[in-house]
Amino acid sequence: MDKTGETEERLDIRGDGRIILYKREGLKMPKWQARIRVPNATGYKIVTTKTADVNEARVFAVNLYEKLYFDVKAGGTLASKTFKQTFDEWEKSLITQGHTRQGGSWDDTIARVKSYALEYFGQKRMSDLKSVDFIDYWLWRKTNFTRKAPTNGTLKRERTCLMPLLKFAKKRGYLTEIPDMEAPLSKTQRRSTFTDDEWKTLYTKARAWVKEAEKLATWRDRFIAQQYFLVLANTGMRVGEIRNLRWSDLRMMTIDDSKQMVAWVQGKTGAREVVFQPGADAYIRRIYDMRIEEVEGEVDNDSAVFCHPDGSAIQSFKKSFQSLITFAEIPIVRNGMARTIYSLRHFYATKRLESETSPFLLAKQMGTSVEMLEKFYGQTSVNATTARSVSKGNQKAGTKNDSQYPFD
Repeated sequence: MDKTGETEERLDIRGDGRIILYKREGLKMPKWQARIRVPNATGYKIVTTKTADVNEARVFAVNLYEKLYFDVKAGGTLASKTFKQTFDEWEKSLITQGHTRQGGSWDDTIARVKSYALEYFGQKRMSDLKSVDFIDYWLWRKTNFTRKAPTNGTLKRERTCLMPLLKFAKKRGYLTEIPDMEAPLSKTQRRSTFTDDEWKTLYTKARAWVKEAEKLATWRDRFIAQQYFLVLANTGMRVGEIRNLRWSDLRMMTIDDSKQMVAWVQGKTGAREVVFQPGADAYIRRIYDMRIEEVEGEVDNDSAVFCHPDGSAIQSFKKSFQSLITFAEIPIVRNGMARTIYSLRHFYATKRLESETSPFLLAKQMGTSVEMLEKFYGQTSVNATTARSVSKGNQKAGTKNDSQYPFD
């Protein structure tokens, strides 16, 4: 018996060792296995013919040999696997990597590939992927979506997320060359945000929105959401960054003779420190005071700041945001663009630029580049003399004198 496990029942179909049929030893009802070698390809492919009939097995093996022969001739590989098989291997491999080269998380990248590309390419062999397949894919995506039609910018981000998977496939030998998969060009446009009057209405109405649920089961959700929205507007953090924020990530430090909160966040661009606007630490203290009463003891320093009663991180505030926007009677769409939670990040960027914050420092604070700021916020006047600080319109909040905060 050789390393493939053949018995004496072994057939060389062509007489040159390229198509070998054999049956495995020790099975009650063994079926023919096929081992196929192809010229100009490394290794061999072993598959079951799923039949005990030698003639059927012979036909199956010859047909498979011819297919593999032409696949390899066209630039394919014997080692190729399906898109889904490759995706599963790639996802598992990311666990050992831990984070991206920039120190960020792979979660968003995996989620974007899994949402649509996995469904579309699932059973297609990686070696069969051609540029035309991606042209068809982008057209398919335009009409296949869960909530709203994807913009060209969204498709471009999907392409970026697909690239690590294709590089992985090439490294494993499942793909000889990465096909051109250029997504439709995205159109640069202003980010959706809020006017000063809208922001004033939003934070003012948020008080009434929370008070309205004072005796309802939704009070806690609204209270937490209120602080969440205020923190985003005062830090410019990304949703994924604030979701993973822990109490141990927070500390107070003196900046320009004033005490300000600083958070250590881990995002898609790596780890960085985020400085809160003066006074914005009050929103974090509100949550901490609530948690002290809620757990009736000491708050776990490694638990999520924005959490459920059991301490697990709240994954999404989308419904709360929609509820508040509706309650405040602020249009969800402005200038043809829908307001989302990310509009709070864009509002922060706009106000900082209006207050003549250095674009370099702002880019560092937000975990982006000066080029991106210029691209999306170039319309913002950096010489505005009437610009107001976000924190000027923030709600004033006292803190309990007897509270002990781990970040002080």
